[in-house]
Amino acid sequence: MLMSCKVGSALSHAQGREDSQAQVNSTIPPSEPLDISLPDANLVIRSSDLVNFRVHKSILALVSPFFRDLLSLPQPSDSESIDGLPVVQLSEDTELLNGLISMLYPVRRVIPDSYEKVLDLLAACQKYDMAQVQSFIRTEVNRGIFPAPVGTEVFRAYAIAGGKGLIPEMEKAACLTLDHPMTFETLGEALRLFDGCALRDLARFRRRCRDNLIMCLKSFLEIKTTGPSSSGYVGCYSCRASSSSRWEHNWLRQVISQYNDSKKQLFTDPLPTPSNIRGQYLKALPSYSTATHCNYCGTTRAANNDPTFSTELESKLAQALDKVHTFVCF
Repeated sequence: MLMSCKVGSALSHAQGREDSQAQVNSTIPPSEPLDISLPDANLVIRSSDLVNFRVHKSILALVSPFFRDLLSLPQPSDSESIDGLPVVQLSEDTELLNGLISMLYPVRRVIPDSYEKVLDLLAACQKYDMAQVQSFIRTEVNRGIFPAPVGTEVFRAYAIAGGKGLIPEMEKAACLTLDHPMTFETLGEALRLFDGCALRDLARFRRRCRDNLIMCLKSFLEIKTTGPSSSGYVGCYSCRASSSSRWEHNWLRQVISQYNDSKKQLFTDPLPTPSNIRGQYLKALPSYSTATHCNYCGTTRAANNDPTFSTELESKLAQALDKVHTFVCF
């Protein structure tokens, strides 16, 4: 169990000691508790499945105002103790507490083996007001050290994060769902995890995102009178004037028409997001260039030579999504 090491370093020092590769190599299966001895521990915290962890009051008080206030209260004379140490019963199981406590000491960190367990850790940090530890966990997820939701798992992640009141994770998962159809087949077993109005809120979020994305894409349809579009839109004035390349037939117009005022497409197809719009553009670019018979479009705007357009469009779409937030009833 988590039983000991000289605690002399602060949490921030312990967290900064290992680089990403070292942390990957130090992964410990959550089912195998850390075997460390803390002879000077002065508190026992007990898991829901009755496993005892010997820790230091000072460490808990340092990272958690919740425990600082709890431990400042006088202990009842009949309270339980083990080897003279007071016992605090917690509702988290052994695996969760083992992972959480490993982040408080300069020892090998227990890395969760699933994103759902990451959410459990974040929820425990929120419950016990461990803001610094919670921030560290989020950083590790962003760095790829801790697991992140993959594929349609984002729907399950959204439901769980919303149920636990983890707003940043809920918002992030909601954005990731836009890259997938939102159908009963896609949701699968995750549908059972949606509490209250969470599913309705996700559907409304998707609709608002669609509207903002389409409005953003429409802004790229401005026609300039000379030369290449300063907005970054593919093509030049001669192409736009050509009968073979009318605006309503270009790829961006097709993307807009596919989703505009279409409830079916809203839920059965991924939305045109920053993460997939470049792929759609590059896929359509060869046929577009061929249709225009334009040297500018046929050579300069080749798939690997058009960073300006793709980068600007992705940036604009990201800004459009940043303006939309989910609303969940807890």
